[in-house]
Amino acid sequence: MEPATALTSLGRQDSRPWVPAWWVWVLAAAGIGGLALGGILFTPSGGSVAAWWPAAGLSVWFVLANPPRRRPAALALVFVTTALANLAFGRELAVVVGYGLANTVEPALIAMLLSFGARRFVLDTLRDGLRFLLSVGAGAAAMALVVGATIALTSQDDVLSTIGFVAASHAAAILLIAPFAVLPPRIPERFSRMEVLVHTLFVTVCVALVFRPGAHLPLTFVPLTLVTWTAFRFPMRITLVQSLAMGVAVLALTLAGGGPFAASALTPVEISGLVDVFLMALATITILLITTRNDLRRTTHAAAATTQLVTGGFVDAAVGLVIAEDHGGVSTVAWTNGTARSLLAREVDAAGRWSGEIERGARTALTDGVETVYERDGTTIRLVANRIAEDDERFAVQLIDVTSTVRMMQARLDAETERDAARTARLDLERQREDFVATTSHELRTPITSILGYAELLSESETLPAAERGWVSVIVRNGSRLSQLVEDLLALGRARAAPIGEDTVRTIDAHELIRDVVLTQRPAADAKALRLLVATPDRSTVCAVPADIVRSLGNLVSNAIKFTPTGGTIRIRAESDDDHTIISVADTGPGMTRDALTHAFDRFYRAPEAERASTPGAGLGLSISVELAERNGGTITLRSRAAGGLTAQLRLPRGDVAAQADDGDAAPATDGGPEGGGETDDGTATDASSTTSPPR
Repeated sequence: MEPATALTSLGRQDSRPWVPAWWVWVLAAAGIGGLALGGILFTPSGGSVAAWWPAAGLSVWFVLANPPRRRPAALALVFVTTALANLAFGRELAVVVGYGLANTVEPALIAMLLSFGARRFVLDTLRDGLRFLLSVGAGAAAMALVVGATIALTSQDDVLSTIGFVAASHAAAILLIAPFAVLPPRIPERFSRMEVLVHTLFVTVCVALVFRPGAHLPLTFVPLTLVTWTAFRFPMRITLVQSLAMGVAVLALTLAGGGPFAASALTPVEISGLVDVFLMALATITILLITTRNDLRRTTHAAAATTQLVTGGFVDAAVGLVIAEDHGGVSTVAWTNGTARSLLAREVDAAGRWSGEIERGARTALTDGVETVYERDGTTIRLVANRIAEDDERFAVQLIDVTSTVRMMQARLDAETERDAARTARLDLERQREDFVATTSHELRTPITSILGYAELLSESETLPAAERGWVSVIVRNGSRLSQLVEDLLALGRARAAPIGEDTVRTIDAHELIRDVVLTQRPAADAKALRLLVATPDRSTVCAVPADIVRSLGNLVSNAIKFTPTGGTIRIRAESDDDHTIISVADTGPGMTRDALTHAFDRFYRAPEAERASTPGAGLGLSISVELAERNGGTITLRSRAAGGLTAQLRLPRGDVAAQADDGDAAPATDGGPEGGGETDDGTATDASSTTSPPR
């Protein structure tokens, strides 16, 4: 068992041939000599030939493991070690030389028969397995002939029976041990270690039950069935190890008197012959099964690779595809499509060797697992590389021309940069304008207040002539307009300042809020004989800063008063809508055009109709209203009806105080006071609308 373990560890599975080092030669010499001396342990009682000769298997393994140039030296080592082993048995010099020559002819002939061909021989296909079996048979026959000639010249033993047993003994050992030297490159595959352990346990139990001492049932075939399981489920080396272990166990148990062979009425020599036949059958089945499976797997792998290659042909012609092979750091192109061929024209020589900047980029992409970019003559190529499944030597490279995409992205980036620069410049100008307006407004407040104060004093003077008094009234009127404009600008600046604090927010009764606004705007409405109708049916509440909402709603009512003709009506209504309260202000004025609604909330905007009618105002009322509403989490919506009139809706968050209502009705409706629940404003289809939303 120990030599088998050593052979398993020494068998190479990679694609490059393994060359034994000097210390392997030392171990091989010791192993061959030791196994030759130990062969006597497998000699049946009454016989002169060992039932199994493991030294022959190790000799052939060692010769096949060496490259052709070293095989003469390996054969010389086999001759010397086997001759010394026979000399140690006390055999005659002629026998020593003859047996040493026989043990050398055998591996020499096998190696010669397997060396025909352009490639290094490996057990890759079923054809290789059959060739190996025939070569081993020829080698064992040649060895037997040399042994027979030696016996005929030196003793009177039965030559025919002896050479038959010798050939079988050697062939069984070679078939079980030598395949470790000619294993093909390993194909990556998955297998369960637990399944290997379970299978090994089954094999052990089966061999023990069939060949144990005292067991004589004819069940010799049973262990052979387990070889199929091993060959088609596990890698080749595991199958060979289990077959070798099974063969040694069967041989040892049979020589100990167990199993079906020992139960037959045969001589020990005949029993050993049957064991040799069993071992050769075991090895033959194993070799044929593992080569068949390997051949099948390679065929499947080749078909998969071909399928992948054909599939790649459907890629857009703009994408270059390369199938390359890696031979010790040297890349060789196996296949390319038309696009890749034109891109690699400078880097691939006549022999298919690939080297250059694109090849280095492809290797970087393959090693790092990320795509790389190659630029040349204004062309940008994206390289994506990956290994081909189950083939460590081949890899695929995609060459994608992304020049147009890069240019488009660069143009987009430049446009974004310019847009950001313009946005930054605009925001900077906006900030400067707001700073200028705020600073100027603060600076103007003091002189305007002084002018108005002295103008009012002049207007109250009794000594002022009538003409001068008219001049002073003009100063007071225009000073008041200028003072109101400054206050609007300051209010607008405060509305756009930092968010309000929670300590300034309160729950406000919408009815009380509307009443305060109506009382403030009453003089202006009376001056134009306007009716102010108020309806608060559910006594809603709002959650906001009182001063902000009073000013915002006040501007909406003031705007309605300005544009409603004399004798018109303004309706103010508050009602709840889910978590919000809506306060609407509807007038009977001319309304607004679609274009005017679009710019209604722009600062300093005045509709053309207002300009033509010389309606007073600076165009800041609605701007201030919407800024204050948004500051408190609300919105303002404008709707102009087709029949005339404008409706402004102020939408604010509801307060957390329950609405107060004794019998469900508000105070009676009067001109200038709150109006009861029946007042509504049912307008027709709108011709335009404008809406603002709270900042997100």
